[in-house]
Amino acid sequence: MSISLPTAVVDFFDHCTARNFAGVSACFSPDAHVYDEKQNINGHAAIEKWISHAISSTDAVHAVTSASALPDHPATDPQSLAEISTGQLRVTADVSGNFTGSPASLSYLFTLQDGKITALEIG
Repeated sequence: MSISLPTAVVDFFDHCTARNFAGVSACFSPDAHVYDEKQNINGHAAIEKWISHAISSTDAVHAVTSASALPDHPATDPQSLAEISTGQLRVTADVSGNFTGSPASLSYLFTLQDGKITALEIG
């Protein structure tokens, strides 16, 4: 089954795979926040630097395995997740690459506002 996701989330994973780090940061609002590996990353420039290092140093490849809207959002059908422009979405992806523990299943908690990622927590 194919998982339909909001454009910003699809673009995030596509740009990661293509190593288009400016494209990744463009998926985020200007004041977006990322929390990854106990680090807080804020704003486009910092997000682009973070993702460039994270992907380049590990050759990470993502394969989305599941997604769901968080409670209180009307989009509960997996096919309607793509329609979310404001709300929270949890995406699980298998990540493989040149790092200890590869492959790993990671959870991505996206917060979207008006079609842009305003927050991302990876765990």
